[in-house]
Amino acid sequence: MWLFGKYKDLGILFLPVWMIWVILFLLPESVLHAPISLWIWVVVIMGIDVSHVWSTIFRTYLDKEEFQNHKKTLILAPLLAFVLLFPIAQESTQYFWRVLAYLAVFHFMKQQYGFFAIYSYKAKHQKKHTWFKDQWVLYLSMLYPVLYWHLNDRSFEWFIENDFISIPWVMSSTVHYTLEVLYWGVITGWFVEELRYVKKGYNKLSYGRILWLGTTILNWYLGIVWFNSDLAFTLTNVVAHGIPYFALVVFYKVKKQQIQNVIKSKTALSIAVTIIGLSLVLAGLEEYVWDLFLNHEKEAFFSKIMAYPDFDLYGSHLETIALVLLSLPQVTHYILDGFIWKMNASNPYLKQIINANHE
Repeated sequence: MWLFGKYKDLGILFLPVWMIWVILFLLPESVLHAPISLWIWVVVIMGIDVSHVWSTIFRTYLDKEEFQNHKKTLILAPLLAFVLLFPIAQESTQYFWRVLAYLAVFHFMKQQYGFFAIYSYKAKHQKKHTWFKDQWVLYLSMLYPVLYWHLNDRSFEWFIENDFISIPWVMSSTVHYTLEVLYWGVITGWFVEELRYVKKGYNKLSYGRILWLGTTILNWYLGIVWFNSDLAFTLTNVVAHGIPYFALVVFYKVKKQQIQNVIKSKTALSIAVTIIGLSLVLAGLEEYVWDLFLNHEKEAFFSKIMAYPDFDLYGSHLETIALVLLSLPQVTHYILDGFIWKMNASNPYLKQIINANHE
């Protein structure tokens, strides 16, 4: 069973990730291990990663009905985030980014599980895994590469240098070999059990479940363990996370309007263009402010399209306030995702949309 429809799923959710793998294997070492270029930053970081965060507002703040359904959460989320993060940032920016890094990892893992849960729900399997349970294996597929990152020096970071706690002295060759055998043994066990239940007629073959788990496994392993490259990590991480989220928000908005019988011809395309276009604009403005007041790294890009006055908050009390405020869209996105995609009374359309037939 598929979420958006067979070919849409393949074209939107899977093919972009698979293409990234092919590109990475074909790239020469000099390019693979070079610093990320400005145009990669513009297209991938700002164009996909930051902009997908802003697409959340179309599912929440800019939808009157959704805003009423989640009003308390939508108001409190950024306020609580600021109250909790400000003292951490004031104490240490290193601690601040470390907290955000682990929140980001948790968020990225939850999204992978969320899509997998949708595929599992649509598959309507009668027999669940006995030995290699879905949730355990799905999280293991991501937790092991992250653990490997903690136990080995990598040439990349999530946000800033040393944002993860590093304990490389633990990873001896024996430990590494043992963990690899256990990891791939469990992964193999899940696929064997999945196909065994299909062969025995307990369940129907769910290509969505298999492809989503398989893609998640390889993407996290290649991006973190196999390629010791900032470019590889960035591309595998951002493409596999940002593009499916954009697709889900657009899909939700289109299907909701169809359920309400208010959608017109060509409206689906206009919804997609509006969400993606405005998200890109807001992402650009956010990154402009980040760079103008704090980072000072992308003047070569921003000075060509807008004024770039000489501001520097470094060392002032305003630096901490700016740091936390500019992080709120991202952190609020992390928080809201825990509420707006749950099948409960606060999301009355979600079950209808997921249950719709999209062959």
